[in-house]
Amino acid sequence: MSAKKSIRQIKRLGKKAKAPFPTKEAFVFLSFLIFSTLLWFLYKVSHVQELKVKVPIEYVGIPNNVELVGKLPKTLNVQFKDKGSALFTYILKQELPPFKVDLTGQFKGTGRISLPTNKYEGQIFYKLKPTATQIHIAPDSLIINYYSLYKKVVPVRFYGYIQPAQQFIITHGISVSPAFLEVYGNKQNLDTLKAIYTEPIHLKDVKDSVNSEFYLKVPRGIHLSQPRVKVHAAVEPFTEKTLEVPVTSINLPDQYLLRTFPATVKVICVVGISHFKTLTSESIQAVVNYNTLSRINAGKARIQVFSTSSDLIRYHVSPETVDFLLEIKK
Repeated sequence: MSAKKSIRQIKRLGKKAKAPFPTKEAFVFLSFLIFSTLLWFLYKVSHVQELKVKVPIEYVGIPNNVELVGKLPKTLNVQFKDKGSALFTYILKQELPPFKVDLTGQFKGTGRISLPTNKYEGQIFYKLKPTATQIHIAPDSLIINYYSLYKKVVPVRFYGYIQPAQQFIITHGISVSPAFLEVYGNKQNLDTLKAIYTEPIHLKDVKDSVNSEFYLKVPRGIHLSQPRVKVHAAVEPFTEKTLEVPVTSINLPDQYLLRTFPATVKVICVVGISHFKTLTSESIQAVVNYNTLSRINAGKARIQVFSTSSDLIRYHVSPETVDFLLEIKK
């Protein structure tokens, strides 16, 4: 009789014990039941018993450029013998800790891998009690069918939003690292794939810089060289800085001289507090574009602002238009 069948027998006897008896008779019956159960238990723990357990498989070393055909076996059925005192440990666990199947270097082009399971007896024995003997593993081999995939490098895009709290600002935009990623798939899927996006990221009321890893959204039929990327956004309080900038001209024919009234304008800049001192008027240009001068609104020119500084978040200029006078050079 196996250990599992013996336990089921105890449960049936226990149910019978619940049937109504006169108090004295019930006491005598229960006493004999407990005594016989103890005798049965002592007999079982002193003899070798047979048991079957499932051992989970953990596969490692599967490259990203390989597509598996069908599902891999998740467990192995292990049958062995051990002392009865040890079997109750296995009955409570039902499954042993997983063991690793390392497939590194096994994949070559397209084909089939056959791994005899008896090569893993050592790993499985290590997870059993030292008294275990006569181990048998089923199935006798692991069969893995596969084929190789094509490779392509695509950009990684941020998807979602990072919303700073009031009086805070993102100073240099949102960046993703790495910016490009190797992906694998069949030729048809790769031809239509233009970019890989992060899972939707929605962050509100942000007061500190974001520098965290987020998972990528994996298109169907595509394998990624890595599952996550790092998203960075520098968040800090902002302030305003007013700069006096001289007005210059662009696209002006050589024979002309442009004079503006006033000769300078104020550029009110929004900048992160850490860049307040580094932002200067030398990095900003206020220009009048000769090609945009309107004949209809003669004498008025709109100011355009250009900046070479990445610290400038946004700006507005005052005044937005200036009077101008075109003179022919002498």
